[in-house]
Amino acid sequence: MQALPNPYNWQHHEPTVEVPRDLVKPVTEELLQGGGAVVVGGRGMGKSVLLHQVGSELGKLPDVEVLHFPSPPQSLSARECLETLADALGEPHEGRRTSHEVLEGYFRDNPVRRLVLLYDEFDRYGQPVPNAPVPGQLFFNDLETARRSFGRLGILAVGTLGVFVFRDVLGSSFLSRAARFWMAPFGRDEARLLAAPFADRGTSLADEVMETLQLTSGGIPALLTYAFQQLWPRDSPVERDVAEVFTHFQDRYGEFLSDVGKAFSDPSLSRIPQRIWELVRRERGPFSRARLKEAGGVADGALRLTVADVLHLLQAAGLVRVDGSATSDDPIEVFPVAGLLGLPEVSPPAADLAERLRCDLGMLLDQLYATSIDFFRPGSEPGKKQLVPESVFSAFLALGFGLLGWQVEREAQHVAGRTDLKLRRNGSPELALVEVKIWGRRGYEQVHEQLMSYWTVDVVAGAVVMLTDTEIDDWTGVYRRKCLEPFGVDAELETPSDAAVRGRFRAVPSGKGPSGRVDHFLLRISRGR
Repeated sequence: MQALPNPYNWQHHEPTVEVPRDLVKPVTEELLQGGGAVVVGGRGMGKSVLLHQVGSELGKLPDVEVLHFPSPPQSLSARECLETLADALGEPHEGRRTSHEVLEGYFRDNPVRRLVLLYDEFDRYGQPVPNAPVPGQLFFNDLETARRSFGRLGILAVGTLGVFVFRDVLGSSFLSRAARFWMAPFGRDEARLLAAPFADRGTSLADEVMETLQLTSGGIPALLTYAFQQLWPRDSPVERDVAEVFTHFQDRYGEFLSDVGKAFSDPSLSRIPQRIWELVRRERGPFSRARLKEAGGVADGALRLTVADVLHLLQAAGLVRVDGSATSDDPIEVFPVAGLLGLPEVSPPAADLAERLRCDLGMLLDQLYATSIDFFRPGSEPGKKQLVPESVFSAFLALGFGLLGWQVEREAQHVAGRTDLKLRRNGSPELALVEVKIWGRRGYEQVHEQLMSYWTVDVVAGAVVMLTDTEIDDWTGVYRRKCLEPFGVDAELETPSDAAVRGRFRAVPSGKGPSGRVDHFLLRISRGR
């Protein structure tokens, strides 16, 4: 049987598989009323795809003409922008100095039509030109004057940080009246729609694989599309395949991830968004407006951002979720979105592999704790949520370790089965093992014995991650009695250095059998705040 062609290409603006966006309807309604609109979205959030969807929807109407400008003219000047508009309309531009004059000719020849102009890469129109006024400022302000004169002209621009450049640095009569819309990452339902070709060919992706995709991509459409593109040739992808795909993405396309950050933290303009993002990753909210402003500090450049601006930018980049108003004095719930973009990328130096394992795992558990609300999925009962399976947590940690420079091996240990994670660094023969369990689920009490059954002469360190979503009285005491003492394990309870880990045991097997240290991390996953 001939293999079906891969329907995914993450580098194209016009994908074979399109997911309808909720923004299309309100944006098109605004444009049909002769209004201006701006859509703000981070890198990879599908701004250009949204623009095509809006254009397609408007193109179905018999009395609407849509003109799409995918990028500024090569020679960026206000005059060149005007001539590009005139050429697209089929109007002469000789002797016409304003967009009003150009559009007046168009509407005279098309008295019953409405016109919608779609501008992609809005940020680039704000780029300065040496020894000349900023062309985007001149052109869009001129275009806004024309829009207010004609009741049949709608203007849509999509961009990221450039929206605020226009507002605060350049000044823009267009932005002052334009409706503002913010893009959001794909949710589980949208991700499933994007995965429809797998079902169409009879190889539907398992729920656990879809959960892993959501949690590692952060729902960013470009990253989801990339993952589906890489998984398409595989017969039966599993959760660990997703971690492997995104680890390779970091190696191959690290510049894309860097550009995501630049979209909201350009140091030449302001470091405020970056500082607030670091606060949200480091501390658990809620946060007062005063605390967020304090974390942002004073702008390094000319761009002035409010707390609301910053939270909108971070949301549009797919980095945070917000519950609360940034314009009131009530505490604001802000927490990072689980995904590739929020995971640590640098492993601090350590004396040996065992110490590095404890340190790196601790950092990854901090991030898991900070994004814990994302690790729940709808339960069997309406309105109830439950933790994702252990294999999804394991795959998330596998990605984190991969980004920190660990090699995550896939093969089974031996006849005893397969441990969750088998790790090594820099080709060294030394190995580390990690086992993930959810409290109360099958086999959780035997987790230490299970991990030790995988121990070989090359293994120098191991770790157990025990998870729960409930509050357990004296959990450390119960854990010692159920999971350690019955197996002859001498365990020293250590005081955790952070709020994420409820307890940590340093366990050393006693009696006969393999020797080696195993750290047990007890982590409670919160359903919400």
